[in-house]
Amino acid sequence: MSVVILFYMIVYFILALIFVFIVRKITKLGIIRWLAVAFVIFLPTWDVMLGYLVYYPACAFIPKIAIYETAETDGIYYEGDFKNYIFKVDDKDEVALACLDLEKGYKYIESRITKESITYSREYKNIMPIVYRCIPLPRNFQKPAYLPIQCMPISNIRSGYVVKMKKLKLGISEMHFMEIKNRTTGILMAEYNEVIRWPYFPFFDWLKWYDSVGTKVISCPEKSHFYDFQYDVLKLKQ
Repeated sequence: MSVVILFYMIVYFILALIFVFIVRKITKLGIIRWLAVAFVIFLPTWDVMLGYLVYYPACAFIPKIAIYETAETDGIYYEGDFKNYIFKVDDKDEVALACLDLEKGYKYIESRITKESITYSREYKNIMPIVYRCIPLPRNFQKPAYLPIQCMPISNIRSGYVVKMKKLKLGISEMHFMEIKNRTTGILMAEYNEVIRWPYFPFFDWLKWYDSVGTKVISCPEKSHFYDFQYDVLKLKQ
C-alpha cells in the first residue's frame, strides 16, 4: 500500500470521527447516529461491498459457454464494448485491442467505434458511431516483436460475421456477455458469458483517483476466455 493512500486513509478516519462526534452532539436519535456511522463506513467502500454482493449470486447463473456452429474467415467485425474506442495518438488512429486479431494472422479487423481518446488512457469522449477497419503493416526489422497496424474509417463492412460484446459493471464486479452471429442470416453461432471481480482496495476506488491495489482478477468460469473465445468460433481461413 502506498504512503499516499495510507495518509489519506488516516485523514479520512480523523474526519469521519469528527463527523460522527458532531452528529452525536446535535441529535439524540439513535437511528440518526447509526446512519452517520454507516455513512462514513460505506462512503469509501460501497463499490467493493456491492461487488462482493453481486459476484457470488451472479456466478450461479450468468456464466455460459456455447458453440452452435463455426466458420472460417479472414476478418472479424465487432460491435459493443471493449473494442469500441480508438486512440488518436502520434498522428495515427488505433482501434483498441485490434492487434490481438492481427497478431493471430487475420487479414483485418473491423469495429464500430463510439469513443475516442487522445492518450493511451481511460480518458475518452463519446463520438458519433463510425466503423473502422485495421490491417497489419510490414514489420520493422529493428522491432520484429511489434506489429504496426493501420486503421481507417470505412463505409462498407467486409466481414460476414459479427461479435457483439457487452459489459455490465456493478461495483468492483463486471458481467461480460458475447454473442457471435452470421451477419447475413442473423443466426446465433456462439455465446460466452462470464463474471469477474477486480481486486480493488476498498478506499474510494470508485473515484478512480489512484492506481488500484490488487493482484489477480477473480472470474467464473475460473479461467477467462472472453478475449479469445471468438477465435474458436470464427477460425482463421487457411
